[in-house]
Amino acid sequence: MAAASQAEYELLLEQAKALTAGESDWIANVANVSALLKARMKAVNFAGVYRFEKGELILGPFQGMPACVHIPVGKGVCG
Repeated sequence: MAAASQAEYELLLEQAKALTAGESDWIANVANVSALLKARMKAVNFAGVYRFEKGELILGPFQGMPACVHIPVGKGVCG
């Protein structure tokens, strides 16, 4: 599988900027950008964010397979 080209990444960035333009709600923006990334990057199985709260990562908006909700710092790939 070939890696995405610089032009493809630049297009994704422009699309993400267009999706978030004029919207200040971070949840809406992350949800839309996650959906964009999942739709355009076929090899990706998770596109989204975790937020850091009270010493752990907590699942935020994402697209993909079910994911861990709480990840302690120092555990797994993300923690």
